[in-house]
Amino acid sequence: MAGARIEIGLTGPAGSQLGKLIQALDDPRPLLVNVREYLQRSTTERFLKQRSPQGNPWKPLSPRYKARKKQNQDKILILRGYLMNTLRGVIDDDSLAFGTDRPYGAAMQFGATIEHAARSQQAYFKRNEDGSVGNRFVHKSKSDFAQWVTIGEHVTHIPARPWLGTSKEDDDYLVKMAQHYLSEAI
Repeated sequence: MAGARIEIGLTGPAGSQLGKLIQALDDPRPLLVNVREYLQRSTTERFLKQRSPQGNPWKPLSPRYKARKKQNQDKILILRGYLMNTLRGVIDDDSLAFGTDRPYGAAMQFGATIEHAARSQQAYFKRNEDGSVGNRFVHKSKSDFAQWVTIGEHVTHIPARPWLGTSKEDDDYLVKMAQHYLSEAI
């Protein structure tokens, strides 16, 4: 055969280093576990700061919703903390899926328009001491007055409040994590 060539196998100093790199690339699970932990911390921190991955504040709650919200009135996307507390990262052989299994997670991330059909139902009230009917709904078992009410067709708009993703700083840190993982393999 004319010409020249060099062969590097997985023996010798260079080949040994290449072998370790190949092994690290074949099994990225240790790196993905660290990435998952970082994303968990970073996303939880964003919930507490009430900001998108790019650092933009989330759109405020509507005054109507804020007025009837009993818990965490000053917090957006946190009623009881279920969305923030259901962040999960699932690792398979060579990838990481990070997010939530809550169906409303996508509506909060991307926004949504919900169309409500007209409906009629029985509403239950409790009378005041003077005999007048109170203006707050009560459970049927505590009620002493009921009436049929009709709620017209209406639409609810939920603005997008991005909570899932990475910032430029997150991306830079994740790249450093990958570089460190590969350098440790060598």
